[in-house]
Amino acid sequence: MNAAEKIDREARAWFVRLNDGEASEADWLGFLDWVEADDAHRLAYDRIEQLWVQLDEPIEITPANDERPQFKPRRAAWLYPGLAAAAAVALAVGVGTSFIGDPAQHYQAGDQPRTIQLEDGSQIVLNRHSEMTVHMKRGSREITLDDGEAAFDVAHDASRPFIVSADGHDVRVLGTAFNVLSHDGRFSVGVARGVVSVTPKGEGLFRLTAGDRVDQSGENAPVLSRVDPARVSAWRDGVLVYRNANVAEIADDLSRYLDKPVTVSPSTLSLRYTGVIQLGDETTMLNQIEDILPVKASDNGAAVALNPRGAD
Repeated sequence: MNAAEKIDREARAWFVRLNDGEASEADWLGFLDWVEADDAHRLAYDRIEQLWVQLDEPIEITPANDERPQFKPRRAAWLYPGLAAAAAVALAVGVGTSFIGDPAQHYQAGDQPRTIQLEDGSQIVLNRHSEMTVHMKRGSREITLDDGEAAFDVAHDASRPFIVSADGHDVRVLGTAFNVLSHDGRFSVGVARGVVSVTPKGEGLFRLTAGDRVDQSGENAPVLSRVDPARVSAWRDGVLVYRNANVAEIADDLSRYLDKPVTVSPSTLSLRYTGVIQLGDETTMLNQIEDILPVKASDNGAAVALNPRGAD
């Protein structure tokens, strides 16, 4: 057995173990250690997951001595070699196929956050002016954060990984609480509880635990930091918490909350802020910005510009 075959076999073994309803958090931590050890491990596991999705249709098999149809996953023949012959026969006969899975659901939040309760017991709080798509499948729970921010409290289910995709980034969990932001090229994940596996754009896999946060802007390298786990989703408590944040990040948040572009003049880009901003209406939030930073917020109705205070 060569190295590639060994890695492929290990990837299959991990996939079977993690899709077992008895898989523990220790199993997931062991898997993440294995994936992080070599990019070849991650690529092998990705190939298996892709095949799993492609083969996500059961095959109806009716034995000659039993009038009742039996359903066996087509993908099982690939995961368990002993079933390959039976699956091949069933495919040749062409008795029939059917798709199991709920249709995707799309959600949007307007001027107020929106709470979504999933059928598995997981809860998602969608922030203002955010939208996402939820697809609950037999073997996975898949969320696409189309734009904005959401706080997740995921019910533990080792047999159905919970996957959040956002603008080329992937977040994978077992059962945990975390926050995801994806807006205008900015991406951030903060963990309040449990373990989260994050694949930033163009980078390898990161394992985050409670209090860890990863941020990425565009194609820049991800930045890891520590935060208070209790403040990971502080916006749910009506505040935005910043630690040495640049004014561009604050402007990006304002653009989401005010639902209009907020631009920053070049001469103010070096400004940084540590502290709290109270969420409120447009006037309240812009007044706070002018109080905490040496800027003037100019609003023409369609957009807001942050210029140096005293500038003409």
